[in-house]
Amino acid sequence: MTRDEQLAWEARWSRPAAIAAFAAGLMLLVSAMIFFPKDRDGIQRGPDLLLSIDDQSGAYLASAILTALGALLLAIVFLYLFRATEARGGGVPRWFLYLVIGAPVIFALSAMVYAVQAVDVADEFASGRPIRGEAGDDRARDLSDISGVLLALQTAGTVGVAFLFVMLPLRARRVGLLTPFMGILGAIAGALVVFQLAGISAVVQAFWLGALGALFLGRWPGGRGPAWETGEAEPWPSAARRRGELAERSRDPAQQLDPTATPPEPDEIPERPASRKRRRKKR
Repeated sequence: MTRDEQLAWEARWSRPAAIAAFAAGLMLLVSAMIFFPKDRDGIQRGPDLLLSIDDQSGAYLASAILTALGALLLAIVFLYLFRATEARGGGVPRWFLYLVIGAPVIFALSAMVYAVQAVDVADEFASGRPIRGEAGDDRARDLSDISGVLLALQTAGTVGVAFLFVMLPLRARRVGLLTPFMGILGAIAGALVVFQLAGISAVVQAFWLGALGALFLGRWPGGRGPAWETGEAEPWPSAARRRGELAERSRDPAQQLDPTATPPEPDEIPERPASRKRRRKKR
């Protein structure tokens, strides 16, 4: 694919990729807000979670569905960023394409299967006894045993999605497609996929995806980096450089209308005619 064809492809798919980023961020944020386990006195963490799932099975399944849909939309977002980075020589291996598509799909499927299994286990646990004390905790642990295949799929999907959050932004930053802040924040969002922090992980991931969507649409404050326009690896301009360019444009009205316009050449100063006194002396 030539450079012009790549830029045309990016322009054509920028809006769908941005919509996918916005939707994925919103779904991940909402999924973390609609299910909250209740605290019950005298009941340990395992039984307490199962009882909460049984009480709020609809909210729990809705949360899992939104998480799965958000993960599937991540495949579109990461594929767009992957192709843009690869076209500018970001050093992304070709096999990375399989991870871009496979990891979100595996993450989504394992999340849904685990949620359905958890609802069944919660219903079985809530309908039996004992619930409180160590005996209840042992029973919850016995019922919650996950099959080795599902556990492997869940781990592979989680680690794969986290790896994409970390590696792709850092490679995109290297070729000038992302700011240093966006590259680092993407890596933090990836770490929070594995190390879930209630109330923080979803907010950071949703913010990064929303900012990425705005960047895809060219709505970034101060404009996007030149790498988006040229199709080549060019460093993202620093804040000092942007301030200098703005200062130059503010001094030249023509540059404000057209930043690519060359400043006009100064008018030639006409020669001053000789005075009458000089003419008389010459005579």
